[in-house]
Amino acid sequence: MVDETTPDDDEDWMQYANSGFGSTDYSLWDEVEEQPEEVIQSDEPEQLDSHTEEISRAPSPAGLKHLLRMGTCDSCLGRLGGKRSFQQTDKESGQLIRSTISEGNERLMNIRQEIPLCPFCENLFEEAPLLAELIQDALEPYDINKLQIGARIPKDQIEQEELIRKRYGAGGSDPFKPSLVSAVSKIVKSNLESINIVNDKPDVLALIDVLTLTVTLDIRSAYIYGRYRKLARGIPQTRWPCRACKGRGCQRCEQTGQQYPSSVQDLIGEPLMKFFDGKEHAFHGMGREDIDVRCMGRGRPFVIEMKEPKIRTIDVEEAMKTINSAAGGSIEITGLRDSNRSEVVRVKDTPAEKSYTIRFRVEPLSEAELTVLTAPVDLTHIDVQERGGKANKQSSKTKRRGDRKNDHVKPLPTVIDVPEGPDEATLKAMKKAELVALAEEMKIETTGTKPVLIERIQAAGPPAPVYIDLPDDKVILDTIAKLSGVKLAQRTPERVAHRRADLIRRRTVFETSKPSIETMEDGVREVEFTLRCESGTYVKETVHGDGGRTQPSLSSLIKAKCEVLWLDVGDIHAD
Repeated sequence: MVDETTPDDDEDWMQYANSGFGSTDYSLWDEVEEQPEEVIQSDEPEQLDSHTEEISRAPSPAGLKHLLRMGTCDSCLGRLGGKRSFQQTDKESGQLIRSTISEGNERLMNIRQEIPLCPFCENLFEEAPLLAELIQDALEPYDINKLQIGARIPKDQIEQEELIRKRYGAGGSDPFKPSLVSAVSKIVKSNLESINIVNDKPDVLALIDVLTLTVTLDIRSAYIYGRYRKLARGIPQTRWPCRACKGRGCQRCEQTGQQYPSSVQDLIGEPLMKFFDGKEHAFHGMGREDIDVRCMGRGRPFVIEMKEPKIRTIDVEEAMKTINSAAGGSIEITGLRDSNRSEVVRVKDTPAEKSYTIRFRVEPLSEAELTVLTAPVDLTHIDVQERGGKANKQSSKTKRRGDRKNDHVKPLPTVIDVPEGPDEATLKAMKKAELVALAEEMKIETTGTKPVLIERIQAAGPPAPVYIDLPDDKVILDTIAKLSGVKLAQRTPERVAHRRADLIRRRTVFETSKPSIETMEDGVREVEFTLRCESGTYVKETVHGDGGRTQPSLSSLIKAKCEVLWLDVGDIHAD
């Protein structure tokens, strides 16, 4: 206070104002006596008693001292103080700062007793040993090499900590969340020396929930690559849910929920489950074959995924022996090795060429059936047929593969039906002369009235089909040889139309070989040959034509019905 007797003139006032009492460049906190004082917390920037200087940020002595007065824990004091030395932990740095700044000030040394809750971390750093112990207990059943640790912290806590950290902490100080994770990771690493702490592609992700002080484990899947040969027919590649109960279990499926008692997936996956001690498995193959098709040669590449495995490293040679022995000759696997998720993508997306061996019977074909097999398909129409109203939901910007330019609603032409003769309404609309001509064509009596003729024509039924002469062996063999290099137009077969888009796919037959013809005891010839074709080719349909859905087909070329007896995958040309 200015003495009331001081002269009130400008000169003396200016001298007083410039005497060094109006402002200061040093902190008055350094001269505070060791007296108990009330800690005042406010959202407004704190100032010195002069009301001209804000509290400076760490690492200034005043800033460090203020962090102490706020009740900051040692770990937060170390990460915010800006004085950490090389290889020094946050807690060690904080302890050194506390002893230095509070030297001779017992109250500052024991301020944590007055303010037990750290305003930055809410004492979570003190719980780091407990969190590390929880992680170690959760990891006990698992054999892992790489571990990643994360934390789930409320958003409002993160935002509040960031606000006061930027206000009082040193510039560039570490955020709360990664610092907590780092502190826990160091404890886990010191206790579990065999585990590597990583930041990506871990075996296990341990996620800490700071609200409940619990740990959740995200166990990454283990992947195994190999090739399988399917040596028996009647085995699907993957599990098929029972059609009757949709996988729930019923009398028809004997409460298994499966349409078939076994599959390639189960024959491989179930024994591997015991090696990995996993929860379940998923199968990823390079394409698939029909249930009645064998897979021979080198086998089909696959990757099997073991979910939540407790063991990650197995003896693959022992595993192969176990699988092949348990399969009882129905399948055989080779080349088993460790794999990864990226190889799943490679296996599923590789358009590998395939070789097949197929056997079929040659039987007579009628002219009407040949007309169906050779009916032209309008390839200028859209390749995607509207199914179940799904096409209506598509915008013009999200057309599927195969969509044509502007005509995206016109359906593909249907397969031509074999004529069964005119119905009654058509016959009644015909003139008598036309009925007489039709009767002559059908080789029945042509006399009588119009109603009599109609009744007679209906009783006679449709005209007998006219069959085409069967081709000789040379024609069949020459036609098979000429299939090499042929480009097919294959509309989605009827047998898979319920689960695949109705498209017209263009596929190429690259080569054919080893044709042979055998005449059976009943006089019917059976033909067997090998062909190599593009990935995604419907091979059975390439032979029998699928009612004109595949053009050209071997059946349409030799003008004979080709009934497929069996089909084997010879080799998959990959790797």
